[in-house]
Amino acid sequence: MSDSARGREEDSFQLAHGSRILIAMDKFRGTASALELCEVVGEVVRGLGFEPDCQPMSDGGEGFREAFSGETSHVEVRGPLGEPESAGVTLVTTDHGTIAVIESADAVGRHHLASPTGDEALAASSEGVGELILAAAKLGAASVLLGLGGSATSDGGLGCYEVLRDHGGLPVPVTAATDVSARFSGARRYAHQKGVREEELDLVDERLADVRSLYLKERGIDVETLERTGAAGGIPGALAALGATLVDGLEAVAGAVDLASRMKAASMIITGEGRFDDGSLEGKVTGGIATMTDGRLPLLIFCGSVDTYAQSNLRSRYDNLRFVDLSARVGAEAATNDVFGSIRAVLLEELRSTLTSRQRRVT
Repeated sequence: MSDSARGREEDSFQLAHGSRILIAMDKFRGTASALELCEVVGEVVRGLGFEPDCQPMSDGGEGFREAFSGETSHVEVRGPLGEPESAGVTLVTTDHGTIAVIESADAVGRHHLASPTGDEALAASSEGVGELILAAAKLGAASVLLGLGGSATSDGGLGCYEVLRDHGGLPVPVTAATDVSARFSGARRYAHQKGVREEELDLVDERLADVRSLYLKERGIDVETLERTGAAGGIPGALAALGATLVDGLEAVAGAVDLASRMKAASMIITGEGRFDDGSLEGKVTGGIATMTDGRLPLLIFCGSVDTYAQSNLRSRYDNLRFVDLSARVGAEAATNDVFGSIRAVLLEELRSTLTSRQRRVT
């Protein structure tokens, strides 16, 4: 970054006492939820005399329900290997009726199979997602908003499809919010991350091809032609075949919580995620929020760790942002094992520096 650009960044981060800061954190996967992170950051912001506006964020993956306020019930559904799991249904009252907000990770998330064998990864089913949709309708929802991401499955959504088909299809209109835009066959790309052995990825290809043919035969829809159908192991493909609408996860959350208007009322935004890398620039929360601000507001991106190439990529587009790499500041062990204490200490230092710098300019 040039000296002039660095000077503009320093100027942009000088905030007046009492300024509103929008806190829009995503989760640190496996370490802290978006809600927990927003609360911790909010405490520091409030303690320094700023006004926090806290909004947990999600791109459709784990923590999707936390972005919405409503009454939450829990229902029992099948997990990825058929075991009973408790999944949440958050009912949100709107002018258009009651919306049930649910997420696939509650039912068949990767955290339910922390260390799967190759056979378990192949056997993981999406049946629980179909059961969760049916349960949401029984609770009185007029429609369902489903976050899709972080699943343990690579079954092309077949389990979910069969459950819903056997009950007559979608019980209410369903909008499926995904964290990636991959086509149906792209579900293979993520299967290895879920424990499928390298030598068995061809089996995943064959399964996806068979399931695609089934959806085409029974519903007349070629899911391979639709973006987002390859997310969450192909579950969106099953839902699209049944008539669901597929949307971008971050856009769904941002629209529902009126994030754009709240940005206009803020003097600064703090966002972040566990790992900032190339994937963060492909529809994830941090990269998406940077795009929404378009350099108009100072943006502090607070992450567990940061890939330098991805950081440089984003900074080449926007001058008005600053990265905090928690692992680089306090060490990887502290960033993982004492994430809240580390965040408090580092964020306190960052924001105090902002105040001190401004006070020096005033005097």
